Parts: sequence; structure tokens; C-alpha cells
Amino acid sequence: MATTKHRFNELSWPQLGLLIGGDGLVFIIFALLGRSSHGLSAEQPLLAAVRVAWPFFVGWLLVAPWTGVLRQHPPLRMIGLSLGTWLVALPVGLLLRWFQLGRSSPFSFALVTFLTVAALLIIWRGGYSWWMMRRTTS
Repeated sequence: MATTKHRFNELSWPQLGLLIGGDGLVFIIFALLGRSSHGLSAEQPLLAAVRVAWPFFVGWLLVAPWTGVLRQHPPLRMIGLSLGTWLVALPVGLLLRWFQLGRSSPFSFALVTFLTVAALLIIWRGGYSWWMMRRTTS
């Protein structure tokens, strides 16, 4: 039984790459949504979104290995771990953004960032975990 649980928790390199790639996409979507909601346009919107997203994604990547969120878990546990990780990663991302811009962000920005990314992480990571769980039990 311990072998099955161990196999379920461990991700292969391609699975880990997919999970992290999906996480990166979450942060890009967040930035695209934010830029769109503020009516900001750029010649290269994807590059502009990457510039907005990178501090938060890097913050996520710095925190994620320590919280166990880069392993496979049942969907509800994955969602809980992801939200806890994001709660810790957000201040790291805000600090990196401060270094990037040379100024701090208002509380309203931090709150909207937290809620938007949290919703996107719930959708992405909950769905990914559910899909992986179905694959391993089939």
C-alpha cells in the first residue's frame, strides 16, 4: 500500500514539466486579464504580460518546492496546498515586483492579484490533480 501511495505522489519529469508549465500559464493569464481589464494595450501583449507575471511566477517557484505542491495529491488536498503556497508566494512576488518597478503596489492590487490567481490555480491544479488521479486509478 505504501508503494502505491509513493507512486501516486511522485511525478515524472514530463508530468512535473506539465504542472509547472500550467502554473506559468496561470500567471500569464492573470497578467493578460489584468492588462485587458485596465484597457492596456501593447504591440506585443504576450511580452507585456510576461513582464507583469514573472515576479509572481518566480515567487511561486521559490516557495513551491518547500510546500509539497510539486507532487501529486488528491484534488482537494492539491487545491488546499496550492492556496497555502500562493498565500506565501504572493508577498515574495510583490517584493520582486517592487524591485522591478521601483515602487510598492497598493493593497487593492495585492488583493485582486491574490484572488484572481487563487481562482485560476483552483481551476488548473484541481483539474490537473483530478485528471492525474483518474489516470493512475484506471
